Amino acid sequence: MAKHLNLSRIISLIVLSLWGGVKDYGQRAQAVKTTHFVNGYWFDGRRFVSTDFYAVNGLLVHSQPGQVDETVDLSGGYVVPPFGDAHEHNFDSVENTPAMVQTYLKDGVFYAQGMTDVTTGSSQVVKAGMVNTPASVNVTYAHGCLTGVKGHPHEVYEQFALGFYSFPLTAEQQTKIAASTIRLGDAYWEVSTLAQLDEIWPKVLAAKPDLIKIILVNSEDFSTQDTKNPPLGKGLNPALIAPIVRRAHAAGLKVAAHVDTATDFHNALIGGVDEMAHLPGYYVPADQSPSRFRISDEDVVGAARRKIKVIATAGIAVTEQTDAEQRQRVQAVEVDNLSRLKKAGVPILVGSDWYGSDSVHEIGYLYDLKMWSNAQLLTMYAVTTPRDIFPKKKIGELKAGYEASFLVLRRNPLKDWAAIGEIRDRWKEGVHLPEPPSTNHQAEGEQRVEDVSSS
Repeated sequence: MAKHLNLSRIISLIVLSLWGGVKDYGQRAQAVKTTHFVNGYWFDGRRFVSTDFYAVNGLLVHSQPGQVDETVDLSGGYVVPPFGDAHEHNFDSVENTPAMVQTYLKDGVFYAQGMTDVTTGSSQVVKAGMVNTPASVNVTYAHGCLTGVKGHPHEVYEQFALGFYSFPLTAEQQTKIAASTIRLGDAYWEVSTLAQLDEIWPKVLAAKPDLIKIILVNSEDFSTQDTKNPPLGKGLNPALIAPIVRRAHAAGLKVAAHVDTATDFHNALIGGVDEMAHLPGYYVPADQSPSRFRISDEDVVGAARRKIKVIATAGIAVTEQTDAEQRQRVQAVEVDNLSRLKKAGVPILVGSDWYGSDSVHEIGYLYDLKMWSNAQLLTMYAVTTPRDIFPKKKIGELKAGYEASFLVLRRNPLKDWAAIGEIRDRWKEGVHLPEPPSTNHQAEGEQRVEDVSSS
């Protein structure tokens, strides 16, 4: 979880939550019909081909069914699978979720992976039917992550639980945040020993998470930390990684690791995790050597051999306000790590980790790195990422037997990447979604207050 507050996005959330039509958006989608789609160019994983499809009971088929309720002319549009966001924290509030659904659907992001959330809040969201419906966003939840005593994201969730929204924080506020435990056992679990892990594990599973999230922050320094008064915002004892992974895998759950440094990456790798929730080097402090964030060649090979997936979150510390020197510093490390991971065949996933927004900024940032072709980026965004979030769903491809979920673009994104933002139509499980209201989340001059010392 990145400690960012994007002010323009927060304003958008407030405005949209007050808009009268937001909360019943899901009820305004059309009923499922048997539909014949004509005059479209469909992405086959490499190129766009002219073909017809039918949507029957929410699935795509090629053969004509006995009854067709309607024929939809796609008018030469370019059809792609919906996009994914593999690292977000946006769907755990009944007040804010309706607005977030609007943002995600507007941008064609139908699939989201929650990388920690306020469990009590997300349970209310799911119970209210705000997500995981044909007219909404499909979301998975890690619920409370596992971290060390006072470890990240203790400082984030306790700050907000105490109502501290302004920066910089005062010394008194910081002291209160460190002592607070309002969200302990709800948004995060603190664990130091195997005995504690055994004690909390039944409670972790009782929340019915879709995955397990663990936190590593500068784990190379763990042995020198003050155990009686641990620093705020660090993470797990690396020795607990493997025991957590064994328990998670026994429960049929994958494990994603928050990693900041190359050593965090290494410790997560040898501990047996399935995903890295960050790419080391997404933030490189000015007082630290870039070498601290360079993944070793051996670990790159090991990640490929173990089929580890890496959610880059590469753009969370770089915005229009980032100065050129810091941008160059971060991108030099990112490009080095990403290029070697790419060459080794390690899948890179798209994740935002940006409060109040989806993965649009991240995919745009990855495009600007000029490391992938448009076809590779589209596959990353519309195929690899959604499939990782929902491996049991038939999504990410436009072929017979798969969900009739897709976007219709006005232009060919393989020729001009900007076309992914020109969505003319949205279909989800055979349901046509109306145009969501604009959230203005890409407004120029947007500002955010940030503290990325541990994100």
